[in-house]
Amino acid sequence: MKKTFSAVVGLILALTLAVSVSLPAFAEDSCGCGKTPVIMVSGFGATTLVQVNDDGSESVAFPFTVQTALSVVKKHISKFDVNNLMPFVQAVIGDLLEPIRMNPDGSSVHELKPIYSSAEDTSYAGFVKNNATNYIPYGDSDFLDMKSATARLGDDHVFNFLYDWRLSGDKVADLFLDYIEQVRSLTGHDKVSVYCLSQGSTAVAQYLYKYADKGYIDKLVFDNPIFEGSYFVSDILNDKSEIYNLDIDTLIDLLENIIHTEVDLSEILAAVIPDTVDPTVNSAVKAVGLSTILPIAKNSPAYLEMVPPDKFDQVCADYFSDEGNEKIIEDAMKVRNGYMKDTAGTLRRAAGFGAEISIVSCSGVGLVTGTNVQSDSIVNLSSSCGAYCSEGRNKFPDNYVQKEYSGGRNLISPDRTIDLSTGFIPERTWIINERYHGQGEWAPNSLRLLETLLYTSDLTDAWCSAEFPQFMQSDDPNKDVVATFASTNSLYAVQNGDGKLVVKNVATKNCVLITDISAEGAELTSESELPIKLAAGEQLVLTLDTSNKTSGKITIKYYESDNYCMEKTRTYSFSVTDNYSGQLTGSQANGAENSPLDKAVSKIWSVVSQLTRMFLSLVNNLISKIGK
Repeated sequence: MKKTFSAVVGLILALTLAVSVSLPAFAEDSCGCGKTPVIMVSGFGATTLVQVNDDGSESVAFPFTVQTALSVVKKHISKFDVNNLMPFVQAVIGDLLEPIRMNPDGSSVHELKPIYSSAEDTSYAGFVKNNATNYIPYGDSDFLDMKSATARLGDDHVFNFLYDWRLSGDKVADLFLDYIEQVRSLTGHDKVSVYCLSQGSTAVAQYLYKYADKGYIDKLVFDNPIFEGSYFVSDILNDKSEIYNLDIDTLIDLLENIIHTEVDLSEILAAVIPDTVDPTVNSAVKAVGLSTILPIAKNSPAYLEMVPPDKFDQVCADYFSDEGNEKIIEDAMKVRNGYMKDTAGTLRRAAGFGAEISIVSCSGVGLVTGTNVQSDSIVNLSSSCGAYCSEGRNKFPDNYVQKEYSGGRNLISPDRTIDLSTGFIPERTWIINERYHGQGEWAPNSLRLLETLLYTSDLTDAWCSAEFPQFMQSDDPNKDVVATFASTNSLYAVQNGDGKLVVKNVATKNCVLITDISAEGAELTSESELPIKLAAGEQLVLTLDTSNKTSGKITIKYYESDNYCMEKTRTYSFSVTDNYSGQLTGSQANGAENSPLDKAVSKIWSVVSQLTRMFLSLVNNLISKIGK
């Protein structure tokens, strides 16, 4: 066994050295900066689309401007009736969305295109030159506005792929190939790194299916991907019930995250809006959705591609039986028979051509449409990363065993609702609990993870770092307080460990007054007496007796400093394990250092993995050069 292992390592080292020595020009980028360009790919509705008018001029079609909205409201003001608002609302929304309407065959009714499309114009330098930074998708974000990447890489090495998000992912994949080649030509780099959010994953995954063998991708980070659709989309298409079952509380929480506020909007709304308004809101949303929005949106091939596989046939039968719809279904099937036929296989094949692929998914809340599945409020977790999830977000039975062996790793989440052993690439998947869709930069630990994955090779897998455990707890500021175990930085408690529990005020402004902390069926002690006031960023350390315990719940009761009238409660489910999936495993989990042999094997494997990727990349570059 030792001889075989040594031979394999030796062969990889020899081949890598030989190729890198004999082909230095292929291994180096002509730019010489040593930094890989980054391309950001946004999600559904993010790219600004312009309409080409009859006289050749262009006007913004979507998202509509304030001036356009006011003009449309003025146009339909005669329909306004406080006792019957629906005709007015439907007329206004219909006019505002009319520019993005598509024909039954999936072609655009109006001539639309991205406001910019070339790599030169959509580099950060290009946006600045064209005085168009306001057209950068998610431009008010701390991460996705390209500024943070520009600070690291330079304004000519950061790009934002703008595309018509209504089109089929298969067509956009071809456009993405052309875009990457433009970036390579502009920067002099052979490879690019890609950050991809939400629906953008459909096109990028299809790109991998068709073009991964070109070896253009260095690092690829999928953030909240929608690989295999979302029940959010099929829920919207459900017209079998009288009203939608919108989860108003989840919708408000999502809004708080989107606008990045630490103010509890649900408290404000609860004080002024009675509970009986929920059915009315649901009914109104459904009426507008089915009669106005759906007829405009449904003929988008991209929309159909986001329908989950188990709902696809029924949705096609219900909504895509009109003359001409065959073309939309044909386009959608290119994706379903493409990467989606074997998402895991597509990702692993791309990794074989040198791409370091990572997935960051989120859990802990149901869909805003009311379907109670593990999700980030928009995309269900099973579609995002391939995880198997318990029904109704309830705990797995005590005797549940994860479905795949996964090298002996424990891939069941601390709350025992997620089995990641079935994931597409579980060894490079991180799940952040209670982080909402597209809000990666709002949680500091999430932002650090995304940046580490995109800019470095520090994380060889999802188990190598205690800073970034595979199952993380979101620390975005409007969570108020977050609890994690010190030894794992997660909600795994190590059997026979020190049981140190850290309760932290993650707000950036507000103090919290913690009145009580309890653990289900376990003794919890604190060095500080309760109640205790924690300023923003401060933490409290307690000790949990984990002996004879396999799982449980921690309940924290507290008040926000600006609201001592309403007590709030947060509950965290934890697991006690001696097989933690992260860095602290085996002897290290019991407080001892890894043996020298363990450390050596781990280091060798890490080096071999990186050399293998380097070798494959060099061979691919050699092939491409010979081809030219």
